[in-house]
Amino acid sequence: MTQVILVAHGNLAVEMKNSAEMIFGQLNDFQALSFTTKDGLESLSEKIRSVVTDYSGDSLIFTDIFCGTPYNASCSVCMQEVNKNIEVISGMSLPLVLELAAAQNNMNLKQLVTMIMEISNEVVKLFENQQIEEEEDF
Repeated sequence: MTQVILVAHGNLAVEMKNSAEMIFGQLNDFQALSFTTKDGLESLSEKIRSVVTDYSGDSLIFTDIFCGTPYNASCSVCMQEVNKNIEVISGMSLPLVLELAAAQNNMNLKQLVTMIMEISNEVVKLFENQQIEEEEDF
């Protein structure tokens, strides 16, 4: 089993997990970490490291913004914890978190990463384009 660690600015990660649990119920192997104004790169890295090292399996860390502090702290932990199997992805959104929740029990870490990377461009839809695509199906 792969644990999913959501890390984001403010309380976004916590609320993302709460929103996903409204749909899926309790997500026991999901952890949510906030990056607040009281945190810095080092303190956030320690929060992440604590969650990663307390878990015996693989970890997928999902962050909000590429090259933001949550992403940088996650990458730092990934590079330092060489004995752990960790992947870091940025671009967290509720549709992608829901996809992870649905697939987590059926896929290993590499499969989860591949799935998220393949479907990530499919989660953003423009109403006008979607409407035209649906009309063409008839």
